[in-house]
Amino acid sequence: MAASEEARAHERIESEEDISDLLPAKFPIAEEQDEVKARPWAVLPQVGFGPDTGAKAGVKFSHRNLDGRGTSLDVNAVYSMKGQTLFNLSLGSPHLLEDRLVIVLRGRFTTDPGREFFGLGNNDLGPEPVSYHAFQEAGGAITVGWRPFERLALNFAVGARHVEIWCDEGSPCTRDRFADLPGITGGDVNYLGLSVVWNNRDSILRPKRGWRLIGKAIHTNQALLSDYQFTRLVGDASYLRSFMDDRLVLGLRVNTEWVAGPERQIPFWELSELGGKDTLRGFWPHRFAGKGLVLINTEARMALWSHRFFNLWDVSFDGVLFGDGGRVFIDRNELGDEFSLDKEIFSRIIGNFQYSYGAGLRITFSKALVARLDAGFSEEEKGLVYLTFGQLF
Repeated sequence: MAASEEARAHERIESEEDISDLLPAKFPIAEEQDEVKARPWAVLPQVGFGPDTGAKAGVKFSHRNLDGRGTSLDVNAVYSMKGQTLFNLSLGSPHLLEDRLVIVLRGRFTTDPGREFFGLGNNDLGPEPVSYHAFQEAGGAITVGWRPFERLALNFAVGARHVEIWCDEGSPCTRDRFADLPGITGGDVNYLGLSVVWNNRDSILRPKRGWRLIGKAIHTNQALLSDYQFTRLVGDASYLRSFMDDRLVLGLRVNTEWVAGPERQIPFWELSELGGKDTLRGFWPHRFAGKGLVLINTEARMALWSHRFFNLWDVSFDGVLFGDGGRVFIDRNELGDEFSLDKEIFSRIIGNFQYSYGAGLRITFSKALVARLDAGFSEEEKGLVYLTFGQLF
């Protein structure tokens, strides 16, 4: 492996938030090797306060070269005073069989005692939730990726997800108000997934140019010992282009999703959702839910400041302006009506889409992780703040 390849080996696995049920393609374009090798790991404390969480604290740890061969470890743990908990862990290596084979193991546990439910197919409803419920999830997956070519990855995933739902006293209870809603008591989903990723980006942590194309299919049924049966299809395309000697980066992402299955075999917590840090920033998480969605994200990223501390830590700050738009669909007829080709298609999209906008920071710590801090605005909410990790696209 060439020196430039070895220097960036730890960047080939994205953080666990970005891996989802797929893997990035092999890191495609060589970068100049640093004069002084930056540390491939970082630890970031998390401290904050939210009206729905109270005070919260946690830690994020990322190591992109754990064993000197590019093995990546990612741990994220957060606890809040109102009972919300989150623990994510991923461990992966991209260097098996001469960089052709990639294996990633992931685990997740989360609890939310006051998750809001806004209804289904609800682009015209809100903004107040119609009910509340406690939500707990535990799950894990193993993903195996094969690179037939440098920029192409073919991936196979096997995973399991266990969900429990109950209600605390004193709240409009989702289980009481929607007793016939599929998945209202929780359940088990064991799934198989296939994905293909083509990626010619110049970086994983701070990409400045290139395409990323993703196609993904996930299936579960009773033969896999699941309580439900459905198939999820996902398509995602994004493009970045830089200007002003790479200081300004403009990006566009288009994402589509559809969940198909027999009647009453799709639990409501497996439906397509919009709202929150990764979709419509400026709306509450789980705000819109349906069998399908269309989502558009745009960003303008400007390099602000970079500094190397003690010849060990590289920290870079990028300012971001963004705009998001999208909607969910409750059935195929609604999807067809929205995008039927006639003279009113543009006015329908403009009128029925939900929009948000805002600004934020991207803080890159050495060769380890990117902290993403965004403040989103919409017609419903004036300034929702999100702290998460990894680029949105």
